[in-house]
Amino acid sequence: MLIETLPAVFQMDEILHALRDHIVGLNCGRWDYIFSYIKTLKNYPDRVLPDRQAVTMDKPFLNAYSRLLIKTCHKRGAFAMGGMAAFIPSKDEEHNNQVLNKVKADKSLEANNGHDGTWIAHPGLADTAMAVFNDILGSRKNQLEVMREQDAPITADQLLALVMVNAPKKVCAPTFAWLCSTSKRGSLATAVCRFMA
Repeated sequence: MLIETLPAVFQMDEILHALRDHIVGLNCGRWDYIFSYIKTLKNYPDRVLPDRQAVTMDKPFLNAYSRLLIKTCHKRGAFAMGGMAAFIPSKDEEHNNQVLNKVKADKSLEANNGHDGTWIAHPGLADTAMAVFNDILGSRKNQLEVMREQDAPITADQLLALVMVNAPKKVCAPTFAWLCSTSKRGSLATAVCRFMA
């Protein structure tokens, strides 16, 4: 089952319990989760996220989400699946290498965190994703033994953490233009102005 909303991340134990006779595991539905974060926290100008390419799974709030999902699933004997690599291979060799490197980095983070598997947006990425998981898992079929016990308890503050990036001003320009054209009160645009300053 996809955990793709901000409220659901706080209810994973309850979801696993309610579906205990039917569930196999939970999945980090990261793109919808990011959207839910934006939608849920839309009235908080300090929670405006930077452009999509800067919001990667190594950001504290997304990494906490991943680790909590693993910890919760494995404690209950359920599989913890990593999020979708939303990349498409390119016919241009240089661009394709960039895509494959992003997929490798993303899947390495997932496998090292303790995810049991992952999913991809295109079959052309399967070999890359499988190679990363095979390298980290070795002969193991899953990582149910990874309990994330070394983690301090993951708090609501971590799951709601601000995203700080060192992005050039031009990266935020499309977001800023969109906010200026759609924000009724201008609070989101103001937040982006502060971000860009």
